[in-house]
Amino acid sequence: MSFLTGYKKMTVTRCGIMNIIGPRMAAKFEIDQDLRSLFPFINAHHDEAKYFDTPERIQFVLNDVLCTLYPFEVIAAGFYDENGVRLFWEHLQDDLNSIYDKRQTITPDYKTLVPLSPIDIYQLLPKTNCGKCGKESCLAFAAAVSKDKATPMDCPGFAEPIVQKTVYPIFDKDGNLASTVELSATTNVKVPEVPENLLTKREVDVLRLLAKGYSNPEIAQLLSISQHTVKTHVTHIYDKLGVNDRAQAAVWASRHDVV
Repeated sequence: MSFLTGYKKMTVTRCGIMNIIGPRMAAKFEIDQDLRSLFPFINAHHDEAKYFDTPERIQFVLNDVLCTLYPFEVIAAGFYDENGVRLFWEHLQDDLNSIYDKRQTITPDYKTLVPLSPIDIYQLLPKTNCGKCGKESCLAFAAAVSKDKATPMDCPGFAEPIVQKTVYPIFDKDGNLASTVELSATTNVKVPEVPENLLTKREVDVLRLLAKGYSNPEIAQLLSISQHTVKTHVTHIYDKLGVNDRAQAAVWASRHDVV
C-alpha cells in the first residue's frame, strides 16, 4: 500500500521577474495525507534537508527543484510549464513512497532548525571584516551561516553565549507532553559520559521520541512497530538508565544530547 497516492488540488502560478528568461512558475499541491510522520525520515534520507518546527515543515531539493512540505501541502518553484510541474509531482510521490517503504531501515532524524536572518547573525559578529572566516566580510559570513554554509565556530570573534538553557518536558498522567520548563545551565557543566552501547539503536529512537513528548501509540506509529514493542523498549530504557518515569528519562536524554 502506497503512503501517498495523489493530490486533491494543484495550483500553478507565475513567479519571478517576467522579462528574464528562465523558470518562472510555482506550484502548490494540497493533499489529504498527513506528511508529518515522514518528516524525520526525509530529514535523515535527503542530504541538506532542513526540518523546521515553527511552523512544522521540511525543505529539500529533488531533481533540482526546491520543495517545502507542510503537513497537508507541498510548495515548489522553478518550473517552465505545467508539464514540468506534473512530472515533478510524479518524482516527489515516488520519492516519498520509497522513503516510506524503507523507513524501518532509516534512522529518523528529529533535529529541527530555528532559522535566523543574516542581519540577526550579523549582530553577533565583531564587524571587523577580518577575513579569518574565509569570507570577504562579516555580512557575507552571516549570510553563509543563515544558509548553513558556515558555522559560528568559523569566526574567532563570534559572541559567546551569556547563558545556555535546557528545556525539560512536563508530562500529564497519561504520559503526554503537557508543557515545558526552561532552566539555565552554565557552560562548564560536565555532562556524564555515556557508556558505549548502553542503549540499542532502536531504544535511542524510542527515547528521542519519548523525550519530545510523543505518547506510546504515536511512537509506535512513527517507528512502525507495535505498542507492545514500544512499551517493552521503554521498560528496558528505564532499567538501563536507572530512571523511574518519562520525565526522568527525558531529562537524561537532554543532558546527554539525545534530543
